[in-house]
Amino acid sequence: MSKWINKRKVSILNLAPPSKPGPALQATPVGEQEFEQLFHFAFKCFRLFALTPGLMDRQKDRYRVRNTRWMMLIVLLLVVVAWIALFETFFIERRTALITGIANHIQFLMNTIALTVAWVVPQLKADELGSILDGFLLIDRELSSYNVHEVAGYKRVSFLLRYGVVLLALMSLTVYDGFVSFVQLTTVEVWYWLSHQLPFIIYAMAFLHAYVLIYWLHARFRRLNTLVEQYYRQGHIFAPARQTIISFATMVKLDEESAVGEELHSVGRREISDDLQVLAIVSRTIDLGQKIESYFGPLFLTVYTALFSVTTIQSYYCYLHLTAKGDQGLSIETLVLSGGIILYNVIAIVALPYICEQVESESKLLMSYLSKLSMKHSQVAQHSSIWFPNLISSVRFSAFGFFTINYNMLSGLVAGMVTYLIIFIQFNSMVPASKDDTHHTRKQHITEERF
Repeated sequence: MSKWINKRKVSILNLAPPSKPGPALQATPVGEQEFEQLFHFAFKCFRLFALTPGLMDRQKDRYRVRNTRWMMLIVLLLVVVAWIALFETFFIERRTALITGIANHIQFLMNTIALTVAWVVPQLKADELGSILDGFLLIDRELSSYNVHEVAGYKRVSFLLRYGVVLLALMSLTVYDGFVSFVQLTTVEVWYWLSHQLPFIIYAMAFLHAYVLIYWLHARFRRLNTLVEQYYRQGHIFAPARQTIISFATMVKLDEESAVGEELHSVGRREISDDLQVLAIVSRTIDLGQKIESYFGPLFLTVYTALFSVTTIQSYYCYLHLTAKGDQGLSIETLVLSGGIILYNVIAIVALPYICEQVESESKLLMSYLSKLSMKHSQVAQHSSIWFPNLISSVRFSAFGFFTINYNMLSGLVAGMVTYLIIFIQFNSMVPASKDDTHHTRKQHITEERF
């Protein structure tokens, strides 16, 4: 008569070896410490422009982001001053054509809205920024335990290079704008000039902040793809730093006539454990991307609207200069300034879709590997084939759901700019300028002509 018993078979997979007692038990990995310091450094750099919450301090061996009353008070005062300046611009008499004056007001309004969002939203989302940091550190901790080389894209030198180039470009344009405003157009007041310059600088740096975080996310996706590709090609994850003890139940039949048992089937296999490990890292990486999208969603919506308006109106100014007769058009210096603003806006418009497309491309590559894995291990990982594609399809960035930040957005943006530019030109032809009108931007009313 045969007897059935339950045999426990133990296989050793990825469990971390026991740590030596002492201070090293609480030590943080070197790579994780480096990224924490880099994130803290970037936090302080963008705090100079009031684009991050008030404080990021170390508590219990980790950094925490939190609000401070003095930072919220400073931001509140800055926002109030910006809106007061906008209100005052509606009462300034300018020797400009009617449509040009309306265009100036549109620029002021959209820039002020974008400036307000860029300042206020980070103060309201300190916890979300802290969770973004925790997400980066958790993913790094899991990836560092595998034999995956780190990508050198999120080191301090790379960040400083981008930060310095953007800041230098903005300062150059600001200095030239000051030259045109105070030397060529001597009637411009300082507060009026600042109300134009400050929004442009602030939301340009806010876009750089978003670019940096998405770039760091792109580096994690590249490391994750390296890990998944290795698992797909080799059939297992090589992780010498980790081991896991997993036991599986196996039904064994013992015959009375034989002392040797016959193993009938195994309930578990190693591939299941590897699948779950990959799924955990993939899920956390996608969740991190969604947190970044939620954090910068209001900024994307308002700043892209402002960039759309300002670029269209500056193109309209250039058109007026090229078609104006006599001295009614823009000066050569102002024309170069308008062209520079258009160029900087185009760079800001294209840079963010570029890095978002890079993340989306890496996510598509990851989806390809995971789909192949689900077919390769279809008998053991049937659960993978169900939700792998649904999980990866959500790796995109949008402006609060109104539009997706990718190259497809650019075609609609260009079409809208051309449409509104034509509308401006048509209204300008319907309401022609008077003989005394000029199309100088940022020029105030002159009560008496200078002799």
